[in-house]
Amino acid sequence: MTTPSLDDFVCVPIPLDLYAELARRQPRGVATLLADVAWDFVDRTAEDVDALPRAKAGVQWDALFLPDGTEVRTKYFGEWKVATVAGGRIVWEGETYSSMSQLARAMRGDTSNNAWKVLEVKRPNDTGWKSADFLRQ
Repeated sequence: MTTPSLDDFVCVPIPLDLYAELARRQPRGVATLLADVAWDFVDRTAEDVDALPRAKAGVQWDALFLPDGTEVRTKYFGEWKVATVAGGRIVWEGETYSSMSQLARAMRGDTSNNAWKVLEVKRPNDTGWKSADFLRQ
């Protein structure tokens, strides 16, 4: 059995008072309790999974979801640079980027930028380009 690394976990925010009460009642630890409850839910709802709608592929950028087919652009020294979201990845000039800030940096000459301020987005159902900063509000 391998020991999980910190990269194998996510943070799930719960109210502090609830966490304190769970910690008081569960000597094995809150994480173990929450994992047990979640696995129980997964087991009980296994037959219902096929009835659920399939999640669309795309990229989650904070609270903004960019489905496959989304185009992302920036203008740098008078030239438009356009990336796409495909297969759940951000792709520009044959390279894959793990974040929008990484993409903005690459598209804008390896300079530091606020991706929300310098990128525009056109999702598959959008009629035109929209500022990323506008879309996140």
